[in-house]
Amino acid sequence: MELRELVRALLTYDALTARQWVADSIRQGLVWALLPQPTELDAVGMGVAAGIAELLAARAGQDPPPWVQAVEVAPAQVWLVKAARTMPRLRQLCEREGPEVLRRRGILAPPELLTVA
Repeated sequence: MELRELVRALLTYDALTARQWVADSIRQGLVWALLPQPTELDAVGMGVAAGIAELLAARAGQDPPPWVQAVEVAPAQVWLVKAARTMPRLRQLCEREGPEVLRRRGILAPPELLTVA
């Protein structure tokens, strides 16, 4: 599984593909600490990749991949849910209660982002 695919889905607001990627990673028993650093991503994409890897590893009760520590904060604020740009309550929810590992990197999303039932 390539994290780059998940990042691209998130940045293009393709929630179905993103949720499927997460469901597949759970089904396959992905070991987050062994996930290689994605290639062909710009600074924003790398920030999202690192934040998402940290978030999903924590949810799985695992350590994140070691490369996430070297990734800097996204150079510009990133919204992973398009509607948060225009809906004040959703925007405030993302800013206040979004996953901390993402907010630290300048990435804003609702708290339940990529949860799989």
